[in-house]
Amino acid sequence: MTAALDRARIVDDLAQVLDVPVADLRDDVNVLDMGLDSVRLMALIERWRAAGAHRADIVVLASDPTLGSWVRELTAH
Repeated sequence: MTAALDRARIVDDLAQVLDVPVADLRDDVNVLDMGLDSVRLMALIERWRAAGAHRADIVVLASDPTLGSWVRELTAH
């Protein structure tokens, strides 16, 4: 069973993919500047869609690549 997508899961997934401590990921952090590339972003999107974030879209996420924006977009109901 896939865990529900929430802020903690998004942060944990990003920290794992970027190989950074969770504490380094603040709402204003630009994840592209931290080294997230399009291939890893697509892998995250697939993971998040499987968790129910059907709104996960590469164009939307890449247009505002901050953690805070992603959490709002991906957890909106």
